[in-house]
Amino acid sequence: MAVPSAWLNHGFALLHGEDGDGRREAVEAWKQKHVDPEWADFSLTVCSEGCPWPEVTAALQEAAPLGAEARTVIVPAADNLFTRAKELPSSVKALLEKPLAGVNLLLVAWTTLPSAPGKALGAKPWTDWTKAGRILKVGVLDAMEIPAFIEAEARRLGLSLQGAAAAMLAQRQGGHPGLLKRALEVLDLLSEDRRVTEAMVDQVTFRLADQKAFAWSGAWQKGDAAGALRALRTALEDGDEPLMMLGQVRREVDRLLRLAEAEAAGLKGAELLGALGMSPKQAFLLDGYRSALAKLKARGVKALLGRVNQCERDLKGMALSRSEAPLLDLTLALCRAWGR
Repeated sequence: MAVPSAWLNHGFALLHGEDGDGRREAVEAWKQKHVDPEWADFSLTVCSEGCPWPEVTAALQEAAPLGAEARTVIVPAADNLFTRAKELPSSVKALLEKPLAGVNLLLVAWTTLPSAPGKALGAKPWTDWTKAGRILKVGVLDAMEIPAFIEAEARRLGLSLQGAAAAMLAQRQGGHPGLLKRALEVLDLLSEDRRVTEAMVDQVTFRLADQKAFAWSGAWQKGDAAGALRALRTALEDGDEPLMMLGQVRREVDRLLRLAEAEAAGLKGAELLGALGMSPKQAFLLDGYRSALAKLKARGVKALLGRVNQCERDLKGMALSRSEAPLLDLTLALCRAWGR
């Protein structure tokens, strides 16, 4: 992605959108423009993820070290700062309308912030920031932009998309740049003659979907908190819906409850698998479920189901802000409850 030079020139800027690769590229380009590498250890402050406005303003008010041209503050995962567009503190609003000299600020939101009236970017000073070119969006591509994006990435990798391969890729992966890039990079490894067929796209997109569906659950079922959080972050950046991911958790917890009931009823073999909604080919999964049930007991499984229900209520209640906090908390709870 080519980062617009007009946006890079602004010392006070906002970056938002679901494209994780695009965000990282834009942040690095902005840092190269505004942070002196010789003074980065002293003049650059990276706030905690989702920190409140008072913490941001406090960081901006710190004096730059002697010899450095400016102090620079970066706020990652700043989505929460835009949840109440009409409640922006007056001191913060004044600072954003008239930035201080010798200070740089980059706000980074992981989601696409709406700009309609009454929404996150629908009022001053953000409308003025939009007109001034201070805001860069790296989110989902529009339907008209997807074919050109795929063609450009394929050309960069030296791939020739045959027949309806490009159309199938767009249909399967949607308009998420990060996901499209990953699919094309996998196709780059598979296509020895640089020709990509529809069959190859079908194979790759199926595998990617399969990996995304199970990487997260596989990690927390092993108690791998770092791997689970990493898989969750990747899935959310690629546009997976939190409520759909929560449905996957509910299915696994529901199977634990049904396992407890089936074993109490003395079911075995095919009857036990049928009670859990599993096929004979999935019998190898029983050991994992039995281990989790032995650790949690029936009461623990019911408590875990309660956590899932609460997470669903939280996600629906935060639909406008699209906060990731409920899923992050649930992921850690699942790691502790399920991990062996």
